[in-house]
Amino acid sequence: MCHSRHYHRRAVSRPAEHAEPRDPALRASDADRESIVAQLREHGAAGRLDVDELEQRIGAAYAARTHGELAALLADLPAKRPTRAVAPRRAHDWTPFLQVSALLIAIWAVSGAGYFWPAWVIVWWGFALVMKSGPRLLKLR
Repeated sequence: MCHSRHYHRRAVSRPAEHAEPRDPALRASDADRESIVAQLREHGAAGRLDVDELEQRIGAAYAARTHGELAALLADLPAKRPTRAVAPRRAHDWTPFLQVSALLIAIWAVSGAGYFWPAWVIVWWGFALVMKSGPRLLKLR
């Protein structure tokens, strides 16, 4: 257990290393090239680059050897604003609840329709969903 905590701390601290400014003379990795190509495609989709220029810059990105060569490909384009990572607010989906409830009721009906045992699952799972989505439902009113 303790070992896994230390492992996670190291894994979480790694992305911060990439936030440092890079020396333009350092060799670029394939991941660096792919990152630049993705940014170029975003600029192309935004209309800042026409198709021919986008193709030329993507070819140059794949041929680039250093970080300086990669940075030059984005020099005349607006810098990407750092965005704060926000977890998307996901609505609690009732679809799996309804599907599983229907399946349990079907199994109950096929097995002889005695004691209604699916109620245990349906009531508790439904209660948990109402508790999680209840505050959101109140805000909609």
